[in-house]
Amino acid sequence: MLSELFIDNFVIIKRNHIFFEDGFNVLTGETGSGKSLILESINLLLGKRADKDIVGRFADKTVIEGVFELDKKAKDILINNGVIFDENDNKLIVNRTISQKSSTLRINGRVANLTILREISPILIDIYNQGDSNAFMNKANYIYLIDNYSNDQETIDLRKMIKALVNQKNEYLVKYNNLNLSDEEITRERDLIKYQIEEIDKIDLFSINEEEIDEEYKKLNNINALRESIELAKGVLDNSDYDVNSISSMLGTILSEINSFSDIDSKVSEFYDRISALNDEVNDIYSEMDIYQETLTGDPERAAELEDLIEHIYNLKRKYGANIDDIIAYYDEISARIKELDEIEDLRDNLDDILSDIDQKLDKNASKLHEIRVKKSKILEKNINKSIADLNIKNGLFKIEFSKKENIDTTGADEVDFLIRTNKGEDLKSLTKTASGGEISRIMLAFKEIFADFDNVDTMIFDEIDTGISGRTAQIVGEKILDLSNKRQVIAISHLPQIASLASNHILISKEDVGDFTISSTQKIEGKKRISEIARLIGGVNITDITINSASEMLEMAEELRNERK
Repeated sequence: MLSELFIDNFVIIKRNHIFFEDGFNVLTGETGSGKSLILESINLLLGKRADKDIVGRFADKTVIEGVFELDKKAKDILINNGVIFDENDNKLIVNRTISQKSSTLRINGRVANLTILREISPILIDIYNQGDSNAFMNKANYIYLIDNYSNDQETIDLRKMIKALVNQKNEYLVKYNNLNLSDEEITRERDLIKYQIEEIDKIDLFSINEEEIDEEYKKLNNINALRESIELAKGVLDNSDYDVNSISSMLGTILSEINSFSDIDSKVSEFYDRISALNDEVNDIYSEMDIYQETLTGDPERAAELEDLIEHIYNLKRKYGANIDDIIAYYDEISARIKELDEIEDLRDNLDDILSDIDQKLDKNASKLHEIRVKKSKILEKNINKSIADLNIKNGLFKIEFSKKENIDTTGADEVDFLIRTNKGEDLKSLTKTASGGEISRIMLAFKEIFADFDNVDTMIFDEIDTGISGRTAQIVGEKILDLSNKRQVIAISHLPQIASLASNHILISKEDVGDFTISSTQKIEGKKRISEIARLIGGVNITDITINSASEMLEMAEELRNERK
């Protein structure tokens, strides 16, 4: 439920902190006092895009924050939608900060986007504005309302099966259309792919290392020059010809010259050790190069083989990809394609049988679902008719009309319309064409009361649902909202005393001129203040002792009624 609403610098609201309670909450106030602003701020918490004009004149930004108390079921749904909670915390805090230059959304302290907020908002709050298009005024939603009525597992399972079968059928049809080639086209494409596969298969792409191949090829092509270079290097390192100064001979000469001084000077001893180590390293290099030189033998056949391999790889790259990975990816693609081509003839031969089998299963499941829907509709009709009678639509009649679709889709074979008559002698007509605002409000209230047991929403908001009604009807509507508040938190914006008096939490919205500003504010009212507000709703501007007494009596009766219906 919505437990707190904090509003800062929103149009004419300087700062309001509203505390809502479980059960029935009502907001009242004179026309223009700011009731619509409260509702607009809640809409912003549900993901409505913000207009920069909402930023008030009291600061450079608008802050709207809502605190929701969640049960485990609602919390689990939000977690599955990516919302993060602190451990053992069931609070959801939504914060919108809006300035002329930017807008920021935070959910539980973490930056989020409006898409996420709009995804989770349906389980937080359900808002009904008289005249708005909602689930009950949209014919496309009626089939879902019937299916969700009682939330039975059989309906859920049948819907899943029908959806799966329809998707399967569509996949076969799409596949057939995509593969609808002539025999000549199939043969031509298959031959081309086979040629490409054979060409790529000439080498093992998965075991090829291009760098190693290039290195070996260059080595074999330069084997003689390499041997000569190694021989020359060996001669520089060490040479048996004493007339030639090799590195080894020069190091030997140095060692002989300083050897006698090693015992005299420690620094000379250090030089001797380092040069000796260098001489040993030169000798080791010479030995390794000598051994390596023996391995440098020519292999014309291997060189020719590598040349052919390099050329083949080059041609494959030119045709099928810039590198080995691209060629492999293309190979996988055409291999899958040839399997598709091989399946075409089978699909052509068997498509009618496949589709016929799917259609039989669809008919069977759609028929079962239709039977369940008809049974549900009878119960729903009975409950709706009782509810609208309770709401003082004396000659009202509600009926659910079924018709059959031309083709079964993911929702089954049923077309559904909700029919209603509100006056004696009238014909039944679609609920979407019902004209009277007051009657529509009561019918919507009947639906919401009945479906409250099956939806996941914690809070329902009614924005002047009482427009167009008065007297006894207003009292009945108020009692129905009171009954609904025993199942869900209800927040109602009302101008009728019969409804306002029944609320357990009454919030008054008012405005006043302060200096150069008009400021809207809210306060919870009890006692004499609440009596005065109910009296105003009864009698208007002129509050008399009679209206005060009437207001007191109305509140006393409301208290008794609340206690009776808990």
